[in-house]
Amino acid sequence: MTRHFAFIALVAVAVAACEQNRSLTSPAASLQAARDADVTGDLAGPGAVYTLTNQVGGNAVAVFTRGADGRLASAGSVATGGTGTGASLGSQGAVSLSNDGRRLFAVNAGSNDVSVFAVSPTGLALASRTASGGTLPISLTVHGNVLYVLNAGGSGNISGFTLGTSGDLTPIAGATLPLSGSTVGPADVQFSPDGSRLVVTEKNTNLLDVYAVDANGVASGPTTTASAGGTPFGF
Repeated sequence: MTRHFAFIALVAVAVAACEQNRSLTSPAASLQAARDADVTGDLAGPGAVYTLTNQVGGNAVAVFTRGADGRLASAGSVATGGTGTGASLGSQGAVSLSNDGRRLFAVNAGSNDVSVFAVSPTGLALASRTASGGTLPISLTVHGNVLYVLNAGGSGNISGFTLGTSGDLTPIAGATLPLSGSTVGPADVQFSPDGSRLVVTEKNTNLLDVYAVDANGVASGPTTTASAGGTPFGF
C-alpha cells in the first residue's frame, strides 16, 4: 500500500485533509484480515481540512472547506472534549483521518487523551474520548482497527488500542511500551504499510525505534536504528 497522506504544519500543529490519512479499515473479526477501503461518495472529493487548536482552555478541531482551486475557508470548529497545551507539540500526526474518511482522531496533549470523531458530509460528531496510556500524547497512527498513540511526557511510550464500531477505543493488554530511553524527544509514530511494524522518530537521540506488531495488534521491542541525519522528525 502506498502511503496516502500528508500533513501540513499550521501554527506548528498537525493538519489533515480528507483523502490524506493514516490507514483504517472497517472493523473485522481478525485484525490481520483488515484491509484498506476506498473513499467513496461525498467523502471522495477534495473534502474538508482539519487542524487542532491545542488550546489550554479547551482543545478543538478547526474545520476548513477546500475549494477546487485549493483555497481554504473557515467552517468553524468542533470541541474535542479535552484540553491542549497552548504551545507547539513539536510533532507530526497529532490529527489523522481514517482511510475511508469516516473517522478522525485527535490528541489532547493537555488532558492526556485521544478523541475520536465520526465524519460525515455534514460535519464531525464526537464519538469517544479515551486516556492515551501515558502523558502528553503528540502523535497517533492507525492500521486496520488498531490505533497506537505516541506519548512524549515523562520517559515517553507508545500505547495501543483497538477501535470499536461505535468509535470507542479499548486498550490492548501488554501494548504499552517504552521508547529507547528517557528525554529522547519523540516526534512521530507510524505503521508500516502492512501493519507489521511501528516506527517512532526520536529528535534528541537521532534514532528510529522499530516495534514488531503481531496479528492481535500487540507491539514488541523496540530495536533502534540511527537516522541518516540529525533530528529525525516526520516521515
